[in-house]
Amino acid sequence: MLVFVHINKTAGTTVRYVLRSSYGSRHCDVEPWVGAGDGATFSAADLRRVRRLYPRLASIAGHRIVGYVDLEEPGLRYFTFLREPLATCASRFQYQLDHRGKRGLVFEEWIGRDWVRNAQTRRIGGTEDPADALRVIERREMFVGLAERFDESMVLLKALRAPDLDLSYVPVNVARRSDLAKELLADPRSRALLEEANRADLELYRQVREEVYPRLQREFGPALEEAVAAFRDGGRRGFNRWNLARYGVKQRLLFRPLVRLSRARAAGRPVEGALGGG
Repeated sequence: MLVFVHINKTAGTTVRYVLRSSYGSRHCDVEPWVGAGDGATFSAADLRRVRRLYPRLASIAGHRIVGYVDLEEPGLRYFTFLREPLATCASRFQYQLDHRGKRGLVFEEWIGRDWVRNAQTRRIGGTEDPADALRVIERREMFVGLAERFDESMVLLKALRAPDLDLSYVPVNVARRSDLAKELLADPRSRALLEEANRADLELYRQVREEVYPRLQREFGPALEEAVAAFRDGGRRGFNRWNLARYGVKQRLLFRPLVRLSRARAAGRPVEGALGGG
């Protein structure tokens, strides 16, 4: 089963659509069954409950899946995508303004918030130490793609981890504009703040780009460039709409309502029809 650790602003929404398109109702965008707060992560107990609803589960994804929790059962194939950290962080700030309606948000205040710092390293390793993230990557044999080399990364993912993946896609959730992010990167003062807040991410990204990702390229072999060219020639047909519909029906009518019921029960409100047991 594929386990996608979705890090914000690293082409993850497109990857999730690829999973939905490939597996339909065998894919689930998961959430913790209880504890919807910012610190809640998807756990082994949560996965056991998901499997009751998805007995043929092929892949899971979600912002609450992290690399360092207790999902340890055999057969899990972890993967994630990284992106150049300064561009990622600047893009996240622009997203807050454009899509979250936070027009009054001040960059100098936002960049100082703890949850903004080294988000890629923390999502994988649970700390701001890139060595912890690298240990998780090695221990889990986690596939790490690069958003800047998206097509090549997807070809590698299919060949090395998921031969049944349907790579046909169109980009999803692409930012309508990036002018503010570019201004933050170009201005020496704001760029220095971005660098200070992403020192661990910069080191993690460097080591993945220079060591981890080249190992994947070598594992594929010398025909990689040819395979990527062939994919680009025929791989932009779009998503499997039938599978997207099957995914959506099960997600909306079964998974999400049951998560809401479970959270209501955990909060002490009377609930009928929850799954029962833990």
